[in-house]
Amino acid sequence: MAALVTEDPGPEVRSLADRWAELLPNAAGAEDAAILAGLLVRLRSALRTEPFWPLAARGIGADLAASGFCGDRVGIVGAAPEDVLPGTLRLLREVAPEVLDLDDTTARLRLLPALDELAAGFAGGLRFRAHQAQEDLLRATLRARRDVERVLAESEAHYRTIYTQGPVGIAVASLDGLVEDLNPAACRMLGLLQRPDLPLPVGDFVHPEDLEAFLAAYGRLASGAADTVSVDVRFAGPTRVWTWGHVTGSLIREDSGRPSHLIGVIEDVSERYRLRSSLVEASSRDRLTRLPNRHLTEAAVRQAFGGGATRVGLCAIDVDDFRRVNEIHGHAVGDELLTALADRLRTAAGGHLVTRTGGDEFAVLLIDPEGLGEVLGVADRLLAAVAAPFHVGGHRVGLTASIGVAEGPTDNECAAELQRAAGVALSWAKGQGGGSRAVFDPERDAGEAVRAGLLAGLRAAVDRHQFRLAYQPLVRLADGSLRGMEALVRWEHPEHGLLGPGRFIELAERSGAIVELGRWVLAESCREAARWQEEMGTRAPYVSVNVSPVQLPEQGFVEEVVAVLAETGLAPDRLQLEITEQAVLSDEAASMDALSALRAAGVRLALDDFGTGYSSLAWLRRLPVHALKIDGSFIDGLRHDRPDPVDESIVGSLVAMAHALGLEVTAEWVETGRQADRLERLGCDLGQGRWFGDARPAGWVPGPRRRTIG
Repeated sequence: MAALVTEDPGPEVRSLADRWAELLPNAAGAEDAAILAGLLVRLRSALRTEPFWPLAARGIGADLAASGFCGDRVGIVGAAPEDVLPGTLRLLREVAPEVLDLDDTTARLRLLPALDELAAGFAGGLRFRAHQAQEDLLRATLRARRDVERVLAESEAHYRTIYTQGPVGIAVASLDGLVEDLNPAACRMLGLLQRPDLPLPVGDFVHPEDLEAFLAAYGRLASGAADTVSVDVRFAGPTRVWTWGHVTGSLIREDSGRPSHLIGVIEDVSERYRLRSSLVEASSRDRLTRLPNRHLTEAAVRQAFGGGATRVGLCAIDVDDFRRVNEIHGHAVGDELLTALADRLRTAAGGHLVTRTGGDEFAVLLIDPEGLGEVLGVADRLLAAVAAPFHVGGHRVGLTASIGVAEGPTDNECAAELQRAAGVALSWAKGQGGGSRAVFDPERDAGEAVRAGLLAGLRAAVDRHQFRLAYQPLVRLADGSLRGMEALVRWEHPEHGLLGPGRFIELAERSGAIVELGRWVLAESCREAARWQEEMGTRAPYVSVNVSPVQLPEQGFVEEVVAVLAETGLAPDRLQLEITEQAVLSDEAASMDALSALRAAGVRLALDDFGTGYSSLAWLRRLPVHALKIDGSFIDGLRHDRPDPVDESIVGSLVAMAHALGLEVTAEWVETGRQADRLERLGCDLGQGRWFGDARPAGWVPGPRRRTIG
């Protein structure tokens, strides 16, 4: 806890501190008010410091939680500390601007994000104290080593109170798998109104799908192979209302060293898993039509090729000139029309899978069709379904669609090529004027020859200096200051002109050329960032570089990064490496070792495209990253006059979760001022996208360039 202030905070700050003390149940007397005045002085300093960094207020919240002014230290008797936080935030929000002498701009742009961070720090402080109390209880238990019940009886009243009244579940079990005791919190987690007749087998409380993993961890403890284990499992009592619990189990030994009992501390993490389920649902289902989205489409096509099907057909559908519907009738009618269109496509497709792959784009997947004729029959039904007039929002709206058809055997094709073929055929159909279908023809596919040529020339292109870097700003939403620059690679091809990464990165990864290309991008980015550092000093932005899933687990990658930093003179914290979930999971052990070494070297790490993966939040806690970049698909719903409530809720939850883990949050695809304002109100730290400026050539270090419309 911070000490008393040594300087006079002034009468207005002291008066505010007295008002604040009245809200806190355990704050009394001049000395406590003086401590609160010290926190106010720190808040004033954080709000006035340039550059503004709202995370500085997190320590103030943590110290408030540690003060004991807000209620019992472990939150189990008397006032609950979290109950007094809303009043504190309301008081500071209403009174602090005048008392702390903040101008209107500072109050608007800085106070609210600072208070958000103060709240996050307060929550983190409470969690730390709860966990500390758990550890104290375990240490007290381990000291006796003989009899858990005797230890609990002889422990200090503090430990007994934690056991009987604490919010954390505690279970005592025998070595042979019998639950011998449960504290009241554990009974509540299991949906029990009272303690059951014990002992009972541990399997009676564990979900069948989790039982094997749980018993394996239990066996490691009971056999003495491990002294502690941690595992996430679902628990339930007789009502079978399942609760996710994070269990930390410890082995209790006798004085002779022989195992005696097991004790488990159970934290209810159901909310964490509910958020995970929301993310999985949001990342696999289109929010408007409830159809599977592009990610699930790709997964379904891959599964079809690997699941025993002999032939696969795909219809790629694009509504012709749908933009005019939004321009003429508005987005509300456009959304209603898309919903009605999805229903028609489901009916026309029969039992085949229908997905939404983009704004006005859909797909139909056919498994083992009876040749191309069946796929064409489905395509014709889809065209007819789209062409019939729609009646939505009091309007009669006519539509047409273009459909690209691809069909072939699974032994000669692959999932990616089938999707590409359908996309190529779709472009042919649209070129015919719309309202028609086109079938993929390999002989017509000039693009395949181009792709082969690009693949053949990739490795030589690095030696011939054909690649260029462009930089896009990452801007702090609270005050518009420049925080970083993402390096984006372009290929200046001698025949095809300037190519974006979408044309060659996948080819580079498939061919292995990505390693050499990535090495060049890293070195060039660091050289450029070192020039910014030399010219701008501490105001220089960091450079953010994407790391391919092929690069991260490569032996020697960490040494290459450290060598480039030493060669260019770039400070490690001026380099941020962006990784994806795929990059880590492709070789988790090697990737985690590399990330830990990079963090130890001082390099910033960011998890890119967050929200679209399927990993658990427990996995995220183990990642040694500094920041998250929320995938742009969640940001798109914030652009309209009325934001999509699901996207807004998900973004808010992601920001809160990331801040609870101490991570900085960047939102991608920020294209309008409306999105930027909403993201700032949701507590997001940084924004990136066309609203702040397009990617520009190397050597250009801009201030944020906002667009004038949006």
